[in-house]
Amino acid sequence: MRASVPTLVAMVFVSLSALDLDELRHKAKQKTESVRSESLKKVEQIHKRFAEFKADIEKLRPGLNIVMPIDTKNAGKLRLVDHNELPGIPEDPKVFAIVTHDYQLKSWHAEEDVENLDFVRAGEKVEVVMVTNASDGLAWALVRTAQENEGYIPQRYLTALPEQSLPSSAKKETKYVITPAGLRMRSEPSLAGDFLLLVPAEAEVEVMGYSDQKDTVDGLTDYWAEAEYAGQHGWLFNGYLRPLAEKPKKQKISSGAAEFVMPIEGRISSKFGPRIDPVTKKGVNFHRGIDIAAPTGEPIKAAKAGEIYENSYNKWWGNYIIIRHADDVYTYYCHQSRTAARKGQSVKTGELIGYVGKTGKATGPHLHFEIRVGQDPKDPLQYLR
Repeated sequence: MRASVPTLVAMVFVSLSALDLDELRHKAKQKTESVRSESLKKVEQIHKRFAEFKADIEKLRPGLNIVMPIDTKNAGKLRLVDHNELPGIPEDPKVFAIVTHDYQLKSWHAEEDVENLDFVRAGEKVEVVMVTNASDGLAWALVRTAQENEGYIPQRYLTALPEQSLPSSAKKETKYVITPAGLRMRSEPSLAGDFLLLVPAEAEVEVMGYSDQKDTVDGLTDYWAEAEYAGQHGWLFNGYLRPLAEKPKKQKISSGAAEFVMPIEGRISSKFGPRIDPVTKKGVNFHRGIDIAAPTGEPIKAAKAGEIYENSYNKWWGNYIIIRHADDVYTYYCHQSRTAARKGQSVKTGELIGYVGKTGKATGPHLHFEIRVGQDPKDPLQYLR
């Protein structure tokens, strides 16, 4: 018996509907699996990032036992943000300050923190990220250096940027270099300019004009001066220049503070003044002290009685000690294999403070020794007896 036409149409319709339903179910299943897969990927990313964050915090402060602050079961509703700034919110203006004392940055706002970071020097310009108060009420600042490294320093060791006045360029003006270590003349008004020559301390130079824009060098903000010295024409940073009429009297170490003993017995392998970099063998830098060659482990003695101002480490000096003496005089003892005096300790002339080594930037075992009045380095050979 043959089926009627309406019956055949109905059978075809039912068959097609069944096929469409199977296709829909298949697509729905694929979509569900895709959503579940994407959710699992988000969960993995979140847990990975949290694990990295937790590991960093544990290095700074072990035992905090930080836990995940969110429920990742509903990861499909979570959104990963791959940038630090929130979109649509303008960035706060950056705040800068000048460091007033040499200091080893800390990884936490506490003097007893042992995770010492970069060493900042007096006069260095840093960005102030935030200021916080520790449990003892001391104000600490989280700062960022020019090398993009961060660390904590007591707020009392920071001061506001100095105001810089526009130098007069209406007439030619004779000036002289006041930096104690000399000043590099460059081919253009920038630290990126080629090094032409080293202008010695207190040398008189002829200034013809100034750069259009200010620059910041060693924490000072000023213009570059177009100058001439010894027949060479180039650019000097104006922050280190003063009119000849304002030439200050030479700073001297008082007679009572000038009697220093040799910290070790050995051969003077490098003197105070300009020299080729002994490690890179390139360029001319200024050696702010003397190098005394001696075997590793040779005892190092205090050149004069004083107080241990700093006992620390950095990648340039390695293990080093700074002793503060009377009249704002300091002595530096660098590249030690190990130190033998604690910060704040009073030492007598000739007292043991450490041992010769080659830590930091050194080509062999020796003692790098400096004498400074404030931050002004002096030739140690003029004061040692």
